[in-house]
Amino acid sequence: MVSGQPTYFSFPIAIFSDMCYNKKSWHGSGDRCPEGCLSQDLYGGIGLKRILYKDLDIYNEDTYLHGDILVADGIIEQIGDVDAQADTVYDCSGMIAMPGLCDIHVHFRDPGQTQKEDIITGCASAAAGGVTAVCTMPNTSPVCDTPEIADYQRYRAKDTGIHVYPVGATTVGMAGEELSDFEAYAKNGITMVSDDGHPIANAEVMRRALETSNKYDILVASHCEDLDIVNGGIMNKGRTSEELGVKGIDRASEDSIVAREIALADSCGARIHICHLSTKGSLEAVRDAKKRGVRVTCETAPHYFMCNDTLLLKRDADYRMNPPLRDESDRLAIIEGVREGVIDCIITDHAPHTAEEKAIFEKAPNGVVGLETSFAATLTAFVHTGYLTYQNVVKLMSAEPRRIAHIPEVRIEQGKTAEFIIADPDLEWYVEPDRLKSRSHNSVFKGQLLKGKVMLTVSEGRTIYMDDMFGRTARNPIDVLCAKIIEKQDPTVVGLDPKLEYIPDHIKLAALEKHGPGLKAAAAAILRFNKELIDAIYDIVPAIKPQSAYYEMYGHHGVKALEKTIEYAQSKGLFVIVDGKRNDIGATMQAYSAAYLGDTDVFGQQTAAFGADALTVNGYLGTDGIAPAVETGGAIFVLVKTSNPSSGELQDRRLCDGKTVYETMGDMCEKWGSERIGACGYSPVGAVIGATYPDMLAEMRAKLPHTFFLIPGYGAQGGGAEGAAKGFDENGLGAIVNSSRAVMCAYKKEGCDEYDFAGAARREVLRMKEDLRKYIPTIKYPER
Repeated sequence: MVSGQPTYFSFPIAIFSDMCYNKKSWHGSGDRCPEGCLSQDLYGGIGLKRILYKDLDIYNEDTYLHGDILVADGIIEQIGDVDAQADTVYDCSGMIAMPGLCDIHVHFRDPGQTQKEDIITGCASAAAGGVTAVCTMPNTSPVCDTPEIADYQRYRAKDTGIHVYPVGATTVGMAGEELSDFEAYAKNGITMVSDDGHPIANAEVMRRALETSNKYDILVASHCEDLDIVNGGIMNKGRTSEELGVKGIDRASEDSIVAREIALADSCGARIHICHLSTKGSLEAVRDAKKRGVRVTCETAPHYFMCNDTLLLKRDADYRMNPPLRDESDRLAIIEGVREGVIDCIITDHAPHTAEEKAIFEKAPNGVVGLETSFAATLTAFVHTGYLTYQNVVKLMSAEPRRIAHIPEVRIEQGKTAEFIIADPDLEWYVEPDRLKSRSHNSVFKGQLLKGKVMLTVSEGRTIYMDDMFGRTARNPIDVLCAKIIEKQDPTVVGLDPKLEYIPDHIKLAALEKHGPGLKAAAAAILRFNKELIDAIYDIVPAIKPQSAYYEMYGHHGVKALEKTIEYAQSKGLFVIVDGKRNDIGATMQAYSAAYLGDTDVFGQQTAAFGADALTVNGYLGTDGIAPAVETGGAIFVLVKTSNPSSGELQDRRLCDGKTVYETMGDMCEKWGSERIGACGYSPVGAVIGATYPDMLAEMRAKLPHTFFLIPGYGAQGGGAEGAAKGFDENGLGAIVNSSRAVMCAYKKEGCDEYDFAGAARREVLRMKEDLRKYIPTIKYPER
């Protein structure tokens, strides 16, 4: 960093404050980290003083502003349109900022069960999920039923940036008999008690707890479960438990205790908080009680509005928790309860268990981790469906839980200590448990595609979490492609060039029966074929590449199939490159670019026609044919050295300066993208260079360091993995290799049943992936 000059980043450098990312642990703010963490250098003396986050949508519970956030010495100095000097400026376009989230129901297992989780790893998990305040449940070993245990937990968390608020046990030892010392709790700053995990069976003990809570203004949170009804059940009682042949838990076990707690609280005039609500009956009881003025609040967790008990058909204990996943009618009721505000807040009930404990379905302990997925799951279920706004999310996941637990409020306002998250609301990602910061990996969302991700967490004025992908997806679509390649560890793209002869007979016959012979039937067969292929491969490959000619040949029906293919692929998280080889100049190229990459003004509204992520173009007309495409914000791949045998007739010819045509075109690609280089080192102006010319690939990789390559010609056209590998950089990035016919027709090559065409395609892409990875470096982000 040059003294006195601001440093601009399209992505931030790695700042983890006191968190040692390599060890998933924390060290003291003044300690030198043996792992080379940068925190002490950046915050321990010469640290960054003024940080400017640019171009955000900024949400509080009751306000919205598009603008910037300037943090100076840990304090929010300005928000809005900030025109000020800063040591570091982050481009956050396309992202949102919210106050730090608050989860009032987590289990950190510390003290006594730290093989599952401890305060340090639990706080790291919270930071990665954007959660800056947590209430830790008392079922530790020993039980948190004294101020001394609470003090220990706070001390362990002091350097993490996470505000840990210990929950005291309602009864001594959580035995359900003798009340704990509420007066000592109050003097220690404990504002909530619970015997979570051990329901208080004796109603008189619960009544006395509620009466005592009034005296000390302490909230009683109830784990509502009648163990006599549970009677050894391990999952929801219903059709799924019957199919599995295991003992189920009737929802009355929850409903009956919820009704009891409401009646007891009403009689005492006390506050009662219902933990992890999961049934439609409990929801109705809370709804009615609120109408009657009872001081009741309740929470639910993302797994209750995202999942139902059919997941247990896998006989996987990672889908077991308490209360259990319910049936679909309960799930829909919980969604409605969140939408209408009967459910006050969203928590995780983060409950880590080791893989060994979860190994046997019938004997495993209940519980799932959730701190790192709750924000994404909530956006996926509610915001991206149009059910809730981002301000609703702030209320459910930050403001209201703080009010319920008497935790200090957090807002993004001038003069406040910086405690906020920055998130990419549209980033799609697959949950990979092994990559979670939690010590345990028992996630109910494993393998699921979620939309929305916390990129940065700031607490106590310092950055406590930064995602590897922060800033790598803004503005530059090649960063998006690189992120998907890294996520899936696969640098391949599947070409969807579906000739009718490639499509299995049963699909074509079905289309004929429905539409009769003609263009419509052909397009319908293509679309079904594409969707089934995408379903089989989307979790492996990062991208698809439909060749527009194979759709246009079927007229408007075929073009519609192309549009639907793009839409479907993107819904599965795939990057879409349309192989259109478009080129023209001026208004005509603007029209091509708007059609495939950008938006078209239709009666005053901006509407995307195809909305692809990238387009192949012919650069023969020069800059006039390139600039309109680049200006859309999409990516282009310019034909440089194509894989066909006759490409040399023109592309290999030497010009008067001694360079070949393909070298000249490559140089132009590098120039066209020079001002738009992204976080992974590549511009949105890529080049098409065939796998059939490996020496030329190697030559161009060396000459074009900022140009990303689309490499056709692998497989059917004669190119091999070893040759294609010459187009990659030292990080296993810089290129993506296409295979079309080999994937689409894999079932013919294998000689398997045509009904297994998608399975054969999956096997082929896995084979191709492993073939390429033998020759390319380990795929990873460039060093920052």
